[in-house]
Amino acid sequence: MSRDPSALPSNAAGDASSPPARARLNYYSRRRMRAMARAVVGDTMLDVGCTAAPNPFLTGREVVGFDRDPMPVAPPYTEHVVGDVYAINRHLRGRMFHTLLLGDFIEHVERPFDVLRMLHTHVAPGGRLVLGTPNLLALPIVLAEYLNLRFYYTEAHTYTFSPRWMWRVIERCGFERVATKGCGIALPKGWWFPAPMILSCEVIFVASRIAESGAGADASGAEASG
Repeated sequence: MSRDPSALPSNAAGDASSPPARARLNYYSRRRMRAMARAVVGDTMLDVGCTAAPNPFLTGREVVGFDRDPMPVAPPYTEHVVGDVYAINRHLRGRMFHTLLLGDFIEHVERPFDVLRMLHTHVAPGGRLVLGTPNLLALPIVLAEYLNLRFYYTEAHTYTFSPRWMWRVIERCGFERVATKGCGIALPKGWWFPAPMILSCEVIFVASRIAESGAGADASGAEASG
């Protein structure tokens, strides 16, 4: 994982009965979280998979966390909902938010299309998806693949996406692209080195909700099948 290896979203594979230790935020993690917070729009926000590493920069708005593990509700968070992401429609019961935040989360789920289609129904018209995930083309990840190293090849990850293929998933789930932002290269001990987006360890995808996409119908079917 391109940020602090202990900072795993609690929806990742593991023992749901054991609350995850909250990750220490190094410089790279804070820089990434700040960039995601700057992309937020509106007054209400849903942060999915936030227990292990809550974003401290989401100030000045109503922030609802969602995770399978509990966490203390403290600023900037105003509420925390505990539940399985595949049953999120049942837990949120039609609630909608101006921004949906997924920070280092989508690479942990086995059914990313189903998850994004379900979440689409909770983004208000004109609202936004802000998604951050490791980049398959990042220089350290490519080097680890070439040398067959286990670094970055963690059991907690199900997928790693290149930017173009992440956009393919996002766009097929009822969103259209607004911006793509690289976070540079993560170095040991949380240091950071500038790099083009395509070589960055983490990439942030900013997308807007397409009002008429059929995603809502797909979402209800996905939840029923889950």
